[in-house]
Order: sequence, then C-alpha cells, then structure tokens
Amino acid sequence: MKLFSKITLAVFIITIVFTAIQFPNLPSEVPSHYNIMGEADAWANKWFIFFIPLLGFGLWLLLGQVEKFPEFINMPNDGRPLNAAQQQNSIFMLHTLRNEVLLFMSLLTLKEVLTSIGYPIRLGIWEFVIFIGVLTVTLIWFIVKNQKLKTA
Repeated sequence: MKLFSKITLAVFIITIVFTAIQFPNLPSEVPSHYNIMGEADAWANKWFIFFIPLLGFGLWLLLGQVEKFPEFINMPNDGRPLNAAQQQNSIFMLHTLRNEVLLFMSLLTLKEVLTSIGYPIRLGIWEFVIFIGVLTVTLIWFIVKNQKLKTA
C-alpha cells in the first residue's frame, strides 16, 4: 500500500473515532447540507454524521478495485500499442484522486462534528474553491505528465 493511502486511512480512522467519541455530545439534528457560503441550510438526524465518511470510504474502496484492473481505465487507442508508462500514470492519477476525495470527506465530517458541538469552522466559499482547486491541479499535473509520456 502506498504511503498516501496509509496517511489517508489514518486520517479517516481518526475521523471515525473522533466522531464516535463525540456522538453522545451531538444535538439531535446535525447539518446535512451547506450552501455555497458554507452556511447550514438543511438538517438531519444525528446518525447522518456517519453518511459522508461512509460514502467516501465506499467510493475509496470502489476506486481501489478499479486501480487493480487497468482495462477499466479509458485509454485512447489509436492503433498503436498501449503505452505502459501512460497506463501507470493514469492508475497513479486515480490513486491520488481517490485519496484526495476521502481526505476531503473526512475533513468535511470533522467540520460537521465540530460545528455541531459548538466549535464552528466557517471557510465559506473557500472550502469549495480549495477542494476544486486541489482536484484541478491534480488533474492538470497528470494530464501534462501523460502528454509528455505520449511523446516519449
């Protein structure tokens, strides 16, 4: 297992443990949705607090399985033999993106727990901008690297 996955899983486990410890302190309803400015605009039963991390973990597991089967990664085939370096780069991109998404979902869960127990974290629109920015930079990095591998 790569180091990034180990770090991601450690953060995820810490998030789940912290959430479980704080669960009795949560109000009966917790924020279930935030508007673009980061303000809670919908509420759900406190058990909903586990939905986002479990959804993220399920996605993390699913994408981990896709990593094991490179034929599921859509690579252009223009009649030339498949470039193994490009395929490895695409697998590594998927690996990186899956870990970034689980980290983000873990951080969202921590934010929800802290907000629910009275320590609000309000990044507003910056939360969305940072998440999209990280994903965009990651995608651009790997696309540029893939283009370099194509010409090599």
